[in-house]
Amino acid sequence: MNLQDLGILVGLFIGSVLLLGFLGMAVKIPRLVYLIVIVMEIGLILGLRYLTRTQAPGFLMGWLSYTFIQPRRLAVGPLPTPTDGKKTKNNRV
Repeated sequence: MNLQDLGILVGLFIGSVLLLGFLGMAVKIPRLVYLIVIVMEIGLILGLRYLTRTQAPGFLMGWLSYTFIQPRRLAVGPLPTPTDGKKTKNNRV
């Protein structure tokens, strides 16, 4: 398993337990909810181990960046160039 993927899963687990702890101060949360979070975490680890065997390394990081970071459309075409003839940082004369 990729170390970054494992770090994301551990961070998700710690964050969910902390969030449940803070919510537990305001409202009563049954212990079953904590058990569900632990079972979901184990399921995510097992699922990620399976996907790591069948997909490329860094599957989770690649999926997260594709889903949330990368733009949906790529602009293909020539780079814009200054037309007034002034020297700029990118305009080589």
